[in-house]
Amino acid sequence: MARSKLLTTQQKWVKRGLYIIISVLLCSTVFAVTQLKNNSEIVSKSQNEAIWFVLQLTKEYSEFIFQLQNYQFGNSDHNDMMIQYEILWSRFNTIINNKQVMHFDQFKGAYNVVNEHFTNIKQLEPALLELPNTQNVQPLLDTFRDDYENLIIFLNHKFRLSSGDLGDRIHAISEIEKIIHYLLLTMLLIGVLTAFLILRESHTHHKLAMNDSLTGIRNRLWLNHKLKDLEQLNYPFNFYLIDLDGFKTINDTLGHHAGDELLIELGRRLSELDCDSYYAARMGGDEFAIIELRSPSGKPLPGNNLGLKLIEVLRRPARIGGKNLIISASIGVSHFPGRAKTISEVFRQADFAMYEVKQKGKDGLNHYQPNEATCSGEEEVIS
Repeated sequence: MARSKLLTTQQKWVKRGLYIIISVLLCSTVFAVTQLKNNSEIVSKSQNEAIWFVLQLTKEYSEFIFQLQNYQFGNSDHNDMMIQYEILWSRFNTIINNKQVMHFDQFKGAYNVVNEHFTNIKQLEPALLELPNTQNVQPLLDTFRDDYENLIIFLNHKFRLSSGDLGDRIHAISEIEKIIHYLLLTMLLIGVLTAFLILRESHTHHKLAMNDSLTGIRNRLWLNHKLKDLEQLNYPFNFYLIDLDGFKTINDTLGHHAGDELLIELGRRLSELDCDSYYAARMGGDEFAIIELRSPSGKPLPGNNLGLKLIEVLRRPARIGGKNLIISASIGVSHFPGRAKTISEVFRQADFAMYEVKQKGKDGLNHYQPNEATCSGEEEVIS
């Protein structure tokens, strides 16, 4: 019993440990998915920042060409045009050297192309500064226009939504979000499935622990739990202790295999009795037990006649190893809470009543009587 309690306690701790592990894994998965989603949003935002800087660059470049053209026609002075050039210069410098523009270099070739255009406009700066003296505006204007148009063509191709790197990255981000949702759903399903498997395994282990491995009916451990529950509820029942007659002889003459077949057959018979509200269990060896529930008033349930049916099924010959074996059993019956007030008394009184049957020739059923301890009780033998 102590060993069974130890194993039960260990199994409970193992199950609790598994539940904790599953919970931690699920929480970790949710956290990882959240981080992945946040990272994808950061990538998306950083790319939006890159696009914003590119748009500002093209805007300022267009404004500079407009100012240079106004200077050519005398609609603005040299200082206004150079101020716009400085603004354009700072836009290029921000994209090339400022770390705020994240992931710009991940657009294939974008960094190098923008840097080349930046180099071009820096090389033209001395000519811009000499314009008040040279007034040679048209060649410079044509050069800047050509550079601007080439830059626009490249940026439109690189950053437009329909194709190019930006379209691929937006599509990739969309795919990442789908993967995130799929991963989360998958992990939740895995968690549910794992919990189901653990519960199923736990139920299987519980069933194995509570059932006899040979006959398949309930075992002594289950019987003890059931009797304790009935005792706590003070629920009335009859307890039948069944001991086979001559089982050792069957084992010695026909072998243990034949004995096992007989025990399996008796377990099947006891589990298929035509009665209501009863439980059959194997105590161990060739001993079986039956709990017969009574009505709350303590009276037997009408129509059960369990004692008669037990004698009938136990006297029926059993076909074992190609032979018909004549079998019988000695049965002792105790009553709770009538004569037995505790479960230990239930076992003791049933065992005493069964012993009286053995003493009087076996093959019968005897209800425990209080005076049996001092004199021979009246045996109820059904033949």
